[in-house]
Amino acid sequence: MDQEGRLGVGIRGAGQVANQHAAAILANPRLRLAAVSSRSRSSSEKLAKEWASAGKSGTPIRIYDRYEELLNDQSVEIVSECMPNYLHAREAILAFDAGKHLILEKPAGINGEELKALRDAFMRSGRRSVVSFVLRWHPLVANLKNLLDLSAIGDVYYTEMDYWHGIKPSFSSYNWIRRREFAGGTMITGGCHATDLARYLHGEIDEVSAYSTKVREDFDYPTTIVAAVRFADGSVGKISVSLDGLSFPYQFNIDLLGTKGALRDNRLYSKALFPFQNDFVALPCDTPNSGSVEHHPFKQEIDNLVDCIDNGTPVLSDVADACKSMEAALAITESAATGKPVKVRRS
Repeated sequence: MDQEGRLGVGIRGAGQVANQHAAAILANPRLRLAAVSSRSRSSSEKLAKEWASAGKSGTPIRIYDRYEELLNDQSVEIVSECMPNYLHAREAILAFDAGKHLILEKPAGINGEELKALRDAFMRSGRRSVVSFVLRWHPLVANLKNLLDLSAIGDVYYTEMDYWHGIKPSFSSYNWIRRREFAGGTMITGGCHATDLARYLHGEIDEVSAYSTKVREDFDYPTTIVAAVRFADGSVGKISVSLDGLSFPYQFNIDLLGTKGALRDNRLYSKALFPFQNDFVALPCDTPNSGSVEHHPFKQEIDNLVDCIDNGTPVLSDVADACKSMEAALAITESAATGKPVKVRRS
């Protein structure tokens, strides 16, 4: 903590998401950007120079060639992990072991062993964490969560989430996201948003049965997956992910059917709230139909972590909870590969 009482944040990574994290960090008066470390010194220097020259850092931003040097910096109290998927769990564990709080990009890990090791490190560290399942902080999702808590559509018996994002060659992560060893797979790298939101809005997923297909040759893993899911309360649903949709814009579809009505994206049908309703009504708020990181609510996410550190306010998605969403994504991936139903494993 500096003389002004601000917590120092070290960003690991220097790509598009890291820059959005930097903006959110510097928008919070309790935080300062203390350090940057990435695989390329030039990209670290570019990020540091951009935010320092904009007058948004307040203090010099140190640049470290090695991640271990950033972790050894005692002025860095929070690590923002923005590296490729396969490094998330490994580097997050190192941050916890160094006594740092953590801002972790999704996915939390790309296999069950990583998730168990990450959860164990988080629990023994006593540190605070937030994972970027950013839809949880989206205004529409906040509205839907409130309506569900008010039983506006009664008991939910069907839940459907679709993450459709055609990854173009211009996408900033295109070079590595096409390879399973780095990305983890379609459901892990993108579809985990759908498994997470299904859990957040409805509840734990117990068992899945999935199929996959692939219509593009530049990825080395199946790029479209659909799963029938059974929730712990006995209700059912569907979760799908597609990275193949190059011919239409990004879509995130939300459907929940209940005993007293239904929610379809930003549209509500609720006889409980509107007894004489004869059609869906639209909620006047933005929808999450953009894959651009500039539209993600990183500020709200990072503000939530700061409130947790300062006041003990619950975080909407910490490491322990995020691992559960990833376990559902892994079960769907396994079912699609084996052609058999898979129970969601809790590591």
